[in-house]
Amino acid sequence: MRLILIIGLSLGLWAQNSIQAELPPVMPWHGASEGLIADSSNPWQTPAEAAGFESTPSYEQTRQWLEKLCAASPLLELVQFGKTANGRDLLLVIAGKDFQIGSPHSKPVLLAQAGIHSGEIDGKDAGMMLLRDLAFQPQKQALLDQATFLFIPILNADGHENTRAINRVNQRGPTPMGWRTTARNLNLNRDYTKADTPEMQALLTLIHRVQPDLYLDLHVTDGEDTQYDITYGFSGPHGYSPHLAQWMTDNLRPVIDAALVQNGHHPFNFFFSMDNQNPKAGIVDFMGSPRFSNAYGDAIHLPAILVENHSLKPYRQRVLGTYVLVEGCLKLLGQKGMGLRNAIQDDRAARPEQVVLTWAYPKSQPQMVDYLGVAYELHHSDALGLDYLKWTGKPETWKVPFIRQTEPALSIKLPKAYWVPAAWSDVIQRIHLHQIQYEVLKTEQNLNLEFQRIDQFECVKVPYEGRMTVTTQSHAEQQTRLFAPGSIRIPTDQPLADLVALLLEPGSPDSFLQWGFFNEIFQRTEYIEPYIMGPLAEKMLKDPQIKADYEKALAEKTIGDSPREKMEWFYSRSPYYDPDYLLYPVGWER
Repeated sequence: MRLILIIGLSLGLWAQNSIQAELPPVMPWHGASEGLIADSSNPWQTPAEAAGFESTPSYEQTRQWLEKLCAASPLLELVQFGKTANGRDLLLVIAGKDFQIGSPHSKPVLLAQAGIHSGEIDGKDAGMMLLRDLAFQPQKQALLDQATFLFIPILNADGHENTRAINRVNQRGPTPMGWRTTARNLNLNRDYTKADTPEMQALLTLIHRVQPDLYLDLHVTDGEDTQYDITYGFSGPHGYSPHLAQWMTDNLRPVIDAALVQNGHHPFNFFFSMDNQNPKAGIVDFMGSPRFSNAYGDAIHLPAILVENHSLKPYRQRVLGTYVLVEGCLKLLGQKGMGLRNAIQDDRAARPEQVVLTWAYPKSQPQMVDYLGVAYELHHSDALGLDYLKWTGKPETWKVPFIRQTEPALSIKLPKAYWVPAAWSDVIQRIHLHQIQYEVLKTEQNLNLEFQRIDQFECVKVPYEGRMTVTTQSHAEQQTRLFAPGSIRIPTDQPLADLVALLLEPGSPDSFLQWGFFNEIFQRTEYIEPYIMGPLAEKMLKDPQIKADYEKALAEKTIGDSPREKMEWFYSRSPYYDPDYLLYPVGWER
């Protein structure tokens, strides 16, 4: 045991001492945003500034610093809005004048959230710097005359305290850094729809109580080396909120890009490489499902921006870029926030007849863009038996295709309403958490509705985000079924109709069915014996239609030659078969 421990410690020390040497060369950078840094003469220098941006403060150090700051300024208030799985307080700083959670607010509200992946903690240290300046600099205080700033410094507080120097092998600082997932190993930026974690449940409650006008989710990205240090994205006008997306395209992006450039940063649309081994092949922008922050915002008509700083840029540079972006959004809201509110209301008032569940890339010729890349060389690893890219740190500009996922792949026509039986209380609880409008059935009632019968299903072999997810193929059946008191009717004539469909339609990747909330329907609970089924099958074959269907199934080999398969075929068509087996219990009111 002692030998194993020594080997483990040695490997850990080797990794910590060697990790930075494996990163690509640092590209030199200086910008006007360096003027935002407070030196040691400032009594409110942040812990990250004091450390030269080599490290970031712990949860407790962050809390203590914010408590002192908020106590020193009447413009700031520190509140708790929930608990983590390990019982840590989830903290929110309110920077504003005459603002109360849950009360109507005339000024536009910016909600910025850091540390959903707590190893990617740039937003926390940038937010602390901005709060300090809002508290004590008159020109920054003026921003709060026109808008309110709400700031979550660490959403994944448990992961934040799971620190190591080498938690993110491809990220340049800080040291140490937190972990991506929560204390229960769940990724909060996959939890917006299923809302399994206490952290996400608290966040969704806060979002729906506050009704912010703009929501920032602050991350650090992975991937290839580029000249870009700050990338960010939101769903486009083809999505579920076309008016607010157009407003952000026309108003927000030009202003924020200009502010970043003026401060020496290199902004770009958030993107993925088309081919990780060939960066010049092009880049793509995909429509995420609403398990992600920006896509969830799109579905509920909340302007939501996913910010992804570049992991290979120095921590100092990334933090300063984040400061500029967040401050720019706050300033823009104060100037033009009412126009954004009008766009939000237009999207909330829309009543679509159809909802897109999945998206595809267009087949048309892609847009060509100038891409600020970094020169690279192809090397071979004998140990791994593969080629890899080695970045040189030398800037290059390439012309590459930029493909956006804008075409509907699977769409459905909305029913008048969906019905969820009372037995599925965990689903109803999530519906309530998302602030979806619904009616509660007071007495039991027989309802004739459309249901989906599952024809085929496939479960994953290992859990995904703590759940055994499932994909299905199904067909529609009209049935009359008894709904118990406590069942709910969800009308689609409401602002969140898009989200309702994305949560309840079987074809949606973020449906409760695919997330595994209804896995009980895939269980068989009753069977039949051959001594019953044998004579029963003979009687059933006297029905001409059953006989024809059976002969067709044999001819087309949809059933095999084994007696067990034949017995199952007859049993499934008998009146004794379990009527609930493979029946998705959500009903469609057409």
